Amino acid sequence: MPGCIVNVFLEGPHPSGQTFIKAVKRLRDTGCVTSRLRVCLLRNVGRKVQPVDVLVYALTYPQSSTKMIFENCGLSNSRVSTILNESGALPYRSTPVQGLLPRDAERRYTWCNFVMNNLEDHPTFREDIIWTDEACFSLKGMFNRQNVHTCLLENPRYAVEVRHQLRWSINVWFGIFNDRLIGPVFYEVTLTGQRYLELLQDVITDFVENLPLRQLRNVWFQHDGAPPHKISNVKQYLMETFQNQVIGYCGFVEWPPRSPYLTPLNFFLWGHIKEHFVGDIAG
Repeated sequence: MPGCIVNVFLEGPHPSGQTFIKAVKRLRDTGCVTSRLRVCLLRNVGRKVQPVDVLVYALTYPQSSTKMIFENCGLSNSRVSTILNESGALPYRSTPVQGLLPRDAERRYTWCNFVMNNLEDHPTFREDIIWTDEACFSLKGMFNRQNVHTCLLENPRYAVEVRHQLRWSINVWFGIFNDRLIGPVFYEVTLTGQRYLELLQDVITDFVENLPLRQLRNVWFQHDGAPPHKISNVKQYLMETFQNQVIGYCGFVEWPPRSPYLTPLNFFLWGHIKEHFVGDIAG
């Protein structure tokens, strides 16, 4: 096989290894090695292409771009866009969501039930939680919603499963307590258990010391199950600082794995910051 590939591309540049990987994946997923199945719409059957033909094509291949449609039907790009808009076939963009495992639903239910029970007794329970998280800022591995859309008559609420970024360029820790931000703390190296402990001792200790005693009694600390959060010294520090009011590994209640969007940081803050970060880089 390698010899055949060399013979085919003997007089030209060879495709990269990544090109072959993408082609194999596309073949497994769609049964076709081309990026899009090209279907000619009635261009050679002796009649003029009708708006319904454009709509049928768009609904048959909902992830086709207007360029792909007008190349197949012979109409201008602007005419295709007008037909789709008038037909109500709008380009809905997908939303990246965290992939889950089978047992994750039960853990999420346990967590949500814990929150609801506490809200009944303490209506300000959510405002009494110090929400914390770490994130990476990188131009590699980011999901680009701008170039991915699904053209349908109704919003399908289409979601794309994404994985955590594995290549970090710069890292940041943030906390949110009620309407106050804690941090940010930037670090360029990998976060270890000892570095995480030192971060908490520097940032959290100073923060809680400035809280009124009556408020401190009701404060809960939340963090996820990342490996640096699991060392014994971190557990000991959190238990001494917040007693038993810790949400996360070895805390009073487990934080459900793969559930970043349950915190206000992932629900809003990280996306808002990254939009500005990418915009600044692109500018």
